[in-house]
Amino acid sequence: MKKLHSHRSIYLLFGVCWFSYCTAYLGRLNFTACIAAMEETTLLTKVELGRVSSAFFLCYGGAQLFSGLLADRIRPLWLVSIGLLGGAAVNFGMALSATAGQMTVLWALNGLLQSLVWTPMMKAVADLTEDAQCARTCVNLSTTTPAGTLAAYLMCVLCAASGAGWRLAFWLGGAAMAAGGAVWLVGMRALARISEREGIPAATEKEEKERQGASGALRALLCLTPVVLASVMHGLLRDGIITWAPSYLQESFRFPAATSIALTMIVPPVNLAGVYAFNWLRNRLRWHETGTAAMAFAVCGAGIVLWATLGRGSVAITLMMLILSTTCMAGASTMLLSLLPLRFYRMGLLATVIGLLNASAYVGSALSSVGFGALSEQWGWTSVLVAWCAVSAAGAALCAMARGVRRAFP
Repeated sequence: MKKLHSHRSIYLLFGVCWFSYCTAYLGRLNFTACIAAMEETTLLTKVELGRVSSAFFLCYGGAQLFSGLLADRIRPLWLVSIGLLGGAAVNFGMALSATAGQMTVLWALNGLLQSLVWTPMMKAVADLTEDAQCARTCVNLSTTTPAGTLAAYLMCVLCAASGAGWRLAFWLGGAAMAAGGAVWLVGMRALARISEREGIPAATEKEEKERQGASGALRALLCLTPVVLASVMHGLLRDGIITWAPSYLQESFRFPAATSIALTMIVPPVNLAGVYAFNWLRNRLRWHETGTAAMAFAVCGAGIVLWATLGRGSVAITLMMLILSTTCMAGASTMLLSLLPLRFYRMGLLATVIGLLNASAYVGSALSSVGFGALSEQWGWTSVLVAWCAVSAAGAALCAMARGVRRAFP
């Protein structure tokens, strides 16, 4: 496939991917953002709601590797379309659901469908852009995480405050994903035509793929073992904090559900800074992605220590440390899940590595949904903060241990 080179075509590619993936967040995090409101207005317990969330993360994470293998072999156009349009239908079903069992099945299906979005989308970007432009585009697309999170929480807090209830959040999430699927189909077909008409030929990668062979690919994947484990730690922190922050604020400071969600909305816009700050640090100091991610974990852990020791009685300190920790995880996500896999593109393993690392991250996400909820009910929120500190330390250590990746892909 020819590579895009004009500013107009690259901006169009970025716009299509950015909008489409942001809509996926509206149909994914609407459940997370509504947990406090659902617990308040239904007979569902915190553990039952945590199981629904875990069903999504288990299916989403478990299907990531399969999605990566598919994306290295099937056109991303169709995979992303199935994920977005299918996810829209599932969200409509969630709006009509009445029991924890129904929600669990539907949200698990949503996880399977949404696993077809990010990894194939990154493969499409790599196929259509040169190396340097691909890295810049991937960094910029990392902003979809905080932007999509903000949009999802804003949507849910408006639904809760208006009295329309949490069901409206699923109707709106489904409509957004349907729009994202339509934009993806139309936009990527237009970009394919532009690529054929105006694009520049891609450098051949056949010789390098043949030189690496199956044994080279296996060695490359084996050296990722510490990074895979670090991705699990990243998932535990990223989704553990985002999922349970509204409940923490509600229980610790006696805020109503809508206020807890609204306060949590302060976090995502600031998280945008983490994407660019840690990428700037990587470029400025010429660090490897794993070293930069280790720094992100370390700073996150320091912030959680301050949260646990100084912030338990202060809303201001709690919000500051919440912002710091999630901003660090936004930076770690960019390093581990967006930039590091680009080093495997010429081996034909880009989508496979993205899928592997995303699958690992969502194993952590699944554990966080039930694990931290049960921990808070049994031992209180102090035990959760201590657990987050331990996870941060483990993530930093694992990234620092990833010498094999740094030697193989300096």
